[in-house]
Amino acid sequence: MTEEQAKELLQKYLNQQASPHEQKKVEEWYASLNREDAPLVASKKAAIGEQMLANLKAAMYKKPKYGKVLKLQTFILAAAAILLIIGSALVIWKLQAPVQSSANLVTVNTKAAEHKRITLPDGSVVFLGPAAKLSYPKVFASNSRQLVLSEGEAFFDVAHQEKRAFTVHTADGINIKVLGTSFKVKSYRASKQLEVAVVTGKVAVSMKHKNLATLVKNEFLTYNKSDGKAAIGKTNPVAVVAIAFEGATLDQVIKKLEYLYNIKILLGDAALGKLKSTATFNSGQSPEEILDIICSLHHIRFNGSKNHKTFKIYR
Repeated sequence: MTEEQAKELLQKYLNQQASPHEQKKVEEWYASLNREDAPLVASKKAAIGEQMLANLKAAMYKKPKYGKVLKLQTFILAAAAILLIIGSALVIWKLQAPVQSSANLVTVNTKAAEHKRITLPDGSVVFLGPAAKLSYPKVFASNSRQLVLSEGEAFFDVAHQEKRAFTVHTADGINIKVLGTSFKVKSYRASKQLEVAVVTGKVAVSMKHKNLATLVKNEFLTYNKSDGKAAIGKTNPVAVVAIAFEGATLDQVIKKLEYLYNIKILLGDAALGKLKSTATFNSGQSPEEILDIICSLHHIRFNGSKNHKTFKIYR
């Protein structure tokens, strides 16, 4: 029995359209799970989702064990919960993303010594490390971009979209949320630590709706799975990524640089915001260097504060 067939059978049961024989199969399978009534911890659902599907497949071929049948109302609630956690697409839904059918879900695995470069539907790029597993929808939702890194290490170069947050969920229940930035996540189930390192922009790291840290350029976080403690530190750049502008207005350039470098840029004249630029830089360059080149192209000037956090562009 395929995963889709298993889902269809559960859905038929919930809609009270299953035959007596199909009802008995589902009820016997559920009874064999010996699960507790308490809901599963969200962080564990991704890890056991595949195992539950395997249990379902195996139970469908077992000989019936006649005994006390669960009450329909109780089982409908339980079966609904089970239906929601079978498959990676439904795990993503439970992590507050729109529901995606398995047909619309892409899962990428790498071997022990393999690396892969993946271009996502929004133009973001992921560099997947060895022995890793990443799942994402073929088409992102209109209001969010949700992915699951269930194993391994990945570097994300995220396309900036202010109205669609980009969130990476891990099997340990850690969520990494950004709008458009570059960062690395290292999350192996066998390791006691999870790591997040930021190359550009700002990254919010949370667990169970609790904010662990907000990281900026060249900061990293380590999370200890055993005691639940997080530590933040400074790091050398873990990668260099391109910062490209194709016919972008100065207003657009400023907005992107402010986000990527966590700085503030002011215009001495609002009309300057309409000036357009086409150029490619990289995250290894300082904001002063980038502003110097852009201003030179338009024969304008800029100056910066002593702490290099605020800049002003003027004629």
